[in-house]
Amino acid sequence: MVITGPTDWPRTYDNQARAIWHHYDDSASSEFIQERQLMHVEILSFMSFAGRLISGIGSDIIVRKLEMSRFWCLFISSMIFLFAQVCGTQIDNPHVLGFLSGLTGLAYGFLFGVYPALVAETFGVNGLSQNWGSMTLAPIVFGNLFNLIYGHIFDRHSIILPDGQRDCKDGLYCYRDAYFVTLGASLVGVLMSLWSIHHDWVAKSKKRKDTDRAREA
Repeated sequence: MVITGPTDWPRTYDNQARAIWHHYDDSASSEFIQERQLMHVEILSFMSFAGRLISGIGSDIIVRKLEMSRFWCLFISSMIFLFAQVCGTQIDNPHVLGFLSGLTGLAYGFLFGVYPALVAETFGVNGLSQNWGSMTLAPIVFGNLFNLIYGHIFDRHSIILPDGQRDCKDGLYCYRDAYFVTLGASLVGVLMSLWSIHHDWVAKSKKRKDTDRAREA
């Protein structure tokens, strides 16, 4: 649930791209900035697709070939999210902003590509529809929470134009503090992923021991 907040960050790309471009090149036209915004949406969508594809195939390889926990995919996704948030606090050049969009999309796809399998393994197949439906409510809570934080920070650095629109000339610093918040959330997600891996290993070890005892008896 924690890392579904950072995944919902694409809603802010509109203001983010505009703020960076206005700070980097104040002669950039609205049409040009809009084209860049659409490009970031395309990058994010493509990388999300790639992440879902990789996590689907990769999780099966991890479980069947390497005999490791599927929760390692959750850890990988959390690490990508963490790295994306670090990039978000540092990138002030709009020409490399696509790197942030790509990482966010990849992490988003990796997470939701493997999540149904994790829910099925953890809670069983019989209640999958209900449990998966409950899990998908997480972005509603944390996504809106982080967007409110982002909006508050962005508004604090912006001015109101005569037409009622808000504009920020501080570039990266228009929203940088918001990425520090999601960086902390991503770090919590990494720690929770490691705990899930450990818990899964303990549960499977106990199950194997019980099976061996039953066979000996």
